Amino acid sequence: MGTVFRSTVTRPVPAGATITRNRDGTAMAKWTPRGARRPITAPVRTLADGRQVIDQESAYYFARYRDADDLVVTVSTRCRDRAAAEQALADLERRAERVRSGVMSRVELAVADHVAAPIRGHIDAYAATLGNGRHAFDTRRYLERLADALGWRTLADLRRDDLELWLADQAKAGRSARSRVAFQVAAVAFCNWLVGVKRLALNPFARMPKAKVEADRRRVRRALTPAELVRLIRAAQDAPERPPLHPAEGDAPKGRRPPARLCGRSRAALYAFLAGTGLRVGEAGKLTVGDLALDGPRPGVTVSGRVSKNRRAAFLPLRADLVALLRVEVADRPPDAPVFEIPADLLRRFYADAKRAGIPKADGRGRLIDLHGLRVTFGTHLAAAGVPLATAQKLMRHADPKLTANVYTDAALLDLHGAVEALPGAASVVTSVVTSVVTTDGPKGHFGAFPGTDAGDDALDASCDGAKKNPAFRRVS
Repeated sequence: MGTVFRSTVTRPVPAGATITRNRDGTAMAKWTPRGARRPITAPVRTLADGRQVIDQESAYYFARYRDADDLVVTVSTRCRDRAAAEQALADLERRAERVRSGVMSRVELAVADHVAAPIRGHIDAYAATLGNGRHAFDTRRYLERLADALGWRTLADLRRDDLELWLADQAKAGRSARSRVAFQVAAVAFCNWLVGVKRLALNPFARMPKAKVEADRRRVRRALTPAELVRLIRAAQDAPERPPLHPAEGDAPKGRRPPARLCGRSRAALYAFLAGTGLRVGEAGKLTVGDLALDGPRPGVTVSGRVSKNRRAAFLPLRADLVALLRVEVADRPPDAPVFEIPADLLRRFYADAKRAGIPKADGRGRLIDLHGLRVTFGTHLAAAGVPLATAQKLMRHADPKLTANVYTDAALLDLHGAVEALPGAASVVTSVVTSVVTTDGPKGHFGAFPGTDAGDDALDASCDGAKKNPAFRRVS
C-alpha cells in the first residue's frame, strides 16, 4: 500500500530573511519570495557546523508506491490537497497492477503517462529535435495554428475527422493545396515522432489522402532562356553602384558611406552560380570559401549537411567558366569567409536587374520568374541538353525523379518539335500506298467520294482489293 506525503527540503536561510523567536524559544525565518505577495515563515535550526538552515515542506504531495516492475518509486502527484493526492496514488497503483496482470502493456502505460499532458509541451519537445532552422520555425507555427483552430489541449484531442474537416473548410476559403499539405505534413510528422518516443500509441493522421498540389499550383515558376540568362547577368554587372551619401546642411560629417553588400558584379556571379549549379539561395548564402574546390582535374563545390536543405552532403561539379569566375570572386579571402554575402533585399535587386534586362516578371502563360527560378533554369537546361533524368535528379539532389521532371523542368524551353522530327518516319509509307492504289487499279472517279461516306468506303475497298494483285503494291508493302 502506497503513501502520500509532503517532501521536506533543507536549505540555507534565504538572503534578506528576518529571524525572530517565538515564546518557546524556537527561531523562525520570515521572507517574501520573488514575485510573491505574501511572506513565508519556516522554523530555523542550527547545524553542528554553526550554519542556520530551514526545513521547508513542498507545495505538492508526493506518492510512494510499487510500480509495474515491483520497484518502490516516488513521484509528484501535482496535488496540493491530500484527498486529491490519495486519489492520484490510487490511479497509479491501479495502472501498475494492470501491467503486472497483463491487462496493459508497458507501451500503453508510457502512453498513458503523456496523454493527459498539455500538448504545448509536446510541440516544444518535438520542435527542439528539429533544430533552429526555418523548418523548425514553420513546423512549430503550423502545429500551434492547428492546436488553436482545432482545440487541441492534450494528445487525446487529436482526431482525424477534425483535421479533415478543417482542411476542407480551408479549401473552401481559398487556401492553396500546397499550404494545406504543409499543415497536414506537419501534423503527420509530429504524430510519427510521438509514436516513436512512446507518447502516442498510433498516428491518428496516418494514410490521410493529401490534396493534389499539381492541380492547384498558385505560383508556377518558369525557366530563363539562355539569352535571357545572359542579359540578366550583364544587367547586374552593369547595374549602377550605390549613390554617395549627401549629408544635409548642418549634419555632422559621418565619413564615407560603406559599400553595398553584393554589388552588381557579385550579383552577376551569384546568378551565374545559381543557374550553373542549381543551388538554392539559402544554400549559396551558407557556403564558405573552404567549400570550393577550384583546383585539380575535377573542380566542384561541397554542399555539407549544415548547408543542404535535406541535411545530406553532396559534391556538385563546376563548369570551367564558373571556376574562373569564382576564382576572381573569392580571391584573397580566408577559408571561413562566405562566398556570397546575401543581403535581405536580394529579391528586390533581382527584379530590378531583370527589369533592366528587359525580362518581364510574368510571361504570357502567367508563369513567374524569381531567384528560385534559377534552380528551375538549371533543371530545364539539363533536360534541354539531353542529360538523362537519373543524372539530372542527382545534380538537383532530389529524392523523387518526378519532382525533377515535372516541377523543375519547363517544357516550354524544350525542343518538342525537333524531338518529334527526330523520330523515324512512317507516314511516307502510307502516302505511297494511297498513291499506288489510286494510280493503278482504281477506276477513275473512285475518290471523288472520300472515305467517311458510304460511296467513298466502297470505292476504297474495291480499289484495295484490286491493288493486292498489283506488283507495285507488293513492292511498297
